[in-house]
Amino acid sequence: SSTGACYTPAASPRKQAQARMMQLGVVLVMVWVLSLHYAIVSAHEDYVQGQARWERTEHLRSIVDQLRLRLEILEPVRLSLVESNPLVVSVETLGTRSGPFAIRADQAFIDSLSGGEIEAALAHELGHVWIYTHHPYQQTERLANAIALRVVSRSTLEPVYEKLWQRIGIKGDFADVMGQP
Repeated sequence: SSTGACYTPAASPRKQAQARMMQLGVVLVMVWVLSLHYAIVSAHEDYVQGQARWERTEHLRSIVDQLRLRLEILEPVRLSLVESNPLVVSVETLGTRSGPFAIRADQAFIDSLSGGEIEAALAHELGHVWIYTHHPYQQTERLANAIALRVVSRSTLEPVYEKLWQRIGIKGDFADVMGQP
């Protein structure tokens, strides 16, 4: 009698083991392909972020170079964006009074500034370079700001201090760092 059921003989243990190995192989290949895909996507995202950071740094370096020319600073000044700078934005000499100098800027702080404020912050740091190369024993915030005010306005520099003081959690006084308007 025909019931429509099909008789399939039971697979041998060897055939069952081969089938399980084939399934495992397919799963492993799928895991490998997904891992490779994830690695490629992550590498691309890292590349894009790195490229954006490089472009941002190059833009900031061009601002530094323009300000150096306007302030008549001949010494080389390098700039690097860093993940963290306890001083937020700072400059140091890498050699003697003739430099080179290095500005280190905290990435998150720079990202919080407008274009004009970035220029003001960099002008302030270049003010320190100018003082160091001309009058190294007169290093003060007020004098660095006086130099910076040759190329940026007070109204652009003051918000930089407001954001800086907020970031480091202090109440500053413009008269102390800039003098009276």
